[in-house]
Amino acid sequence: MCAHTHCVVNKNNYFCRNVCAHTIKFFLQKMKKDNSNIRIVDIAKLAGVSTGTVDRVLHNRGRVSEEKRIKVEAILKEINYEPNLVARFLASKRSYKFAVIAPTYSEGDYWELVCDGINRAGDEMRKFNISVEYFHFNQYDRFSFLKAADKFKEKDFDGVLLATLFGELVVNLSKELDEKDIPYIYIDSDIQKQKDLAYFGGDSLGSGNIAAKLLLKEIGLDADIFIAHVRFKYKEISVQMKTREQGFMKCLSQSDYKGKIHHVEIDPDNHPAGLEKLEDILSQSDTLVGGIVLNSRIYELIALLEKAKPALRERVRLVGHDAIERNIRALKSGQISFILSQRPELQGYDAIKALANYFLFKQEPEKTNFMPIDILIKENVDYYNNYKL
Repeated sequence: MCAHTHCVVNKNNYFCRNVCAHTIKFFLQKMKKDNSNIRIVDIAKLAGVSTGTVDRVLHNRGRVSEEKRIKVEAILKEINYEPNLVARFLASKRSYKFAVIAPTYSEGDYWELVCDGINRAGDEMRKFNISVEYFHFNQYDRFSFLKAADKFKEKDFDGVLLATLFGELVVNLSKELDEKDIPYIYIDSDIQKQKDLAYFGGDSLGSGNIAAKLLLKEIGLDADIFIAHVRFKYKEISVQMKTREQGFMKCLSQSDYKGKIHHVEIDPDNHPAGLEKLEDILSQSDTLVGGIVLNSRIYELIALLEKAKPALRERVRLVGHDAIERNIRALKSGQISFILSQRPELQGYDAIKALANYFLFKQEPEKTNFMPIDILIKENVDYYNNYKL
């Protein structure tokens, strides 16, 4: 309460009449602490103008004298006033449509987790009249990606979430989006020197580097290492896998590594060929042998190793990627030493939220948004799984 007898304040701390400088100072200090309940009428009384004048200044409409505008803007600046952007948007009735171009998946796959995060964000954004439509493609078939892209082009969208598995094709589609001035966000792996609004995903180069360090700690600098490539009908290697391998090899070259590097192709529908190659590699060494799969499908390598001779299988130490259920089971059983995970649900969730905030509130996201690289062992994986969005 102001001590001046000519100033009157009601029980709700709002001005009634005869506002003096002392009272203005008192309420400015109060509003700075909590401006969540500031009303236009309060700003008007502080500035000594009508509520209509404040409304016209806030929304930049109608005629306002320069003197009154300066008074209102001075009060707004003093109390750090921010209009209720959510209420303003809901009143506008504007709607936005986002496209998600991402791989198909089966239950328990890596991309199911990514899409779970996308769906979670989409559900939260529905109240803002935002809708999300998927265009799925086979991650091992570039022609499937082109078909999905063609279907996407048949419709109009405000923004796009784009999985970057097929680098060259993604760049071509990105250029088309640039020409149409449609904002897009990359997920899973980044592609440098593009005009994407942002990237959400793991640091693939860093992930490969960490994987190599962990593996060398397990097997030493003289042991052999094999890189297992899990292939299906189409022999495609994603941008993420290529970048992880670059990081892996760079770490080995900088670590005085003296062993041999082998490459093994695994066809889940034709295990004998891969098994023969793998057992040949393991037979050449009497010490530990390291192995890595550069995507989430290390469980396919586990299935192959289970058919190998026990004496050979026991000398293998593995590092894998992504905490999907099949990989976690192998980690807990001791078949995998480490799993590196990049929180796929979070990258999908954050990417959609960033796209929504860009349109709703004109918030420009950071260009690069790396997910944490979590190092999982059997002793801590349950704590990791307890974390949910």
